[in-house]
Amino acid sequence: MRLMYLIAALVLAACQAPAPMPGEPDTPTQNPDRASAIGEACGGMMGLYCADEAAYCAYEPDAMCGAADQTGTCAIPPEVCTREYAPVCGCDGETYSNACVAASAGTSVAYEGECRKPD
Repeated sequence: MRLMYLIAALVLAACQAPAPMPGEPDTPTQNPDRASAIGEACGGMMGLYCADEAAYCAYEPDAMCGAADQTGTCAIPPEVCTREYAPVCGCDGETYSNACVAASAGTSVAYEGECRKPD
């Protein structure tokens, strides 16, 4: 019986967390110590992000779009791409005409070919 009272007390104590103050942002601010320059690592376990707002985190094809704490490299999206048609599926789930067009949209390539539609 004492064990049940102890568990109930612990549950009630855990539920007493303070509510966020009005006006506080819901999303955490980015820590400047975790900002990466162009060509430096991003993503990964440390949550590194690209300091340049125009940059994106470019992942290698075997990095699974940053899953499992894979790291990428901060890169500036290309401004000009060829019109070659070699479809790729971007990490954002969109199909692009080629890898350069995906990069210019600020996303890495998940795999070659058009994105598979969910069943």
